[in-house]
Amino acid sequence: MLYWFSFSVLLLFYVSYFFVLYYHHRKKETVESLSEFYPNVSLIVPVYNEENVVSKKIQNIKELEYPRGKLEAVFVDGHSTDNTADVVEAHSKNHDGFIRLIREEQRGGYNSAICEGVLKSHGDIIVMSDAGAYFEPDGLKYLVGHFADPTVGAVTGKEMVLGDPGALGPRLETTYRGFYDFMRTAETQMDSTPDAKGEILAVRRKICENLTGKILLSPSASFDCCVPYQAKLEGYRTIFEPRAAYYEYAPSGFMDRMRQQVRRGAILMGSLLLFRNMMLNRKYGRFGVVIMPVHLLMQVVLPWLFALGFASLLVATVLSPASTVVVWALLLSIAALVSIKNRAFVLSFVQSQLALVVATLRVVSRRNSVIIDTIPSTRK
Repeated sequence: MLYWFSFSVLLLFYVSYFFVLYYHHRKKETVESLSEFYPNVSLIVPVYNEENVVSKKIQNIKELEYPRGKLEAVFVDGHSTDNTADVVEAHSKNHDGFIRLIREEQRGGYNSAICEGVLKSHGDIIVMSDAGAYFEPDGLKYLVGHFADPTVGAVTGKEMVLGDPGALGPRLETTYRGFYDFMRTAETQMDSTPDAKGEILAVRRKICENLTGKILLSPSASFDCCVPYQAKLEGYRTIFEPRAAYYEYAPSGFMDRMRQQVRRGAILMGSLLLFRNMMLNRKYGRFGVVIMPVHLLMQVVLPWLFALGFASLLVATVLSPASTVVVWALLLSIAALVSIKNRAFVLSFVQSQLALVVATLRVVSRRNSVIIDTIPSTRK
């Protein structure tokens, strides 16, 4: 009964929320063009031991279709032990302040680097990125164009997965991102999306400056993941712009992707819990009343329910195999009937649930989730 209850609740929840998302996704307005709006932009890139890819990132920034006089690229080096800082400094000498380097005296992690970059940059719009994330040439224009709307506080973009399409990691990441892009599009129409990607995220300076004062209160909260909550707190929306695309290599193997999912899950939970007082508060509209509680359920509650149901199924199989014949027959029939793509989606879902269970333990134990080492297979 326990596994039937667990799986039934999961199915009912996700089917219900899917129809809510589908309803709002259908209302999506197609915007053919954005305003010719070019504010001063500071592109902040935290780096730590990125010697192998940082030159490629700099070249990618130089190819952006944005007025050079209105863009500065600020690399914040977290006390790298390789030649990352020297490579950036060599490029900075040839570009008259367009590329700048900030050296941290000790490794402080992602939040420290972003805060340092915000405080020492000059743009009206802060754009965050990653050394292994490569923008489409027009990606920055699509991000920044939305700030002509005074209700928009932050804009995030779309990941295009790189890697061997036959490898398990990229296939799982592609199906995972497909669902989340669908969800972020619908939540943008509903009110505001809480899922911001630090690899491509544009934010009003005022929001960033106000966030720097509270981000260090949690060892698990991440600056990029906190942006949507801080923006809503100040009366702004966070929107998803699929035309603002960037490319990034996905982890090649299952365990590498598991590490990435655990890390991402921990910072999502930490950021959500840091702004928990907004939850169920009508002042923040559907974002506070619907979207935040749903994400709390998806990130914290339902993964444990899934783990409980799966564990009870395994125990029941061992203790009373006959009682689980119907369940296993149903699962095997579904696996045989669905396409390879849908099998990847199911496996991605299972992996994400297990990763969120581990992430919850990290958050509860207050382990620092923002001082991290990059996964080698994502730095090609």
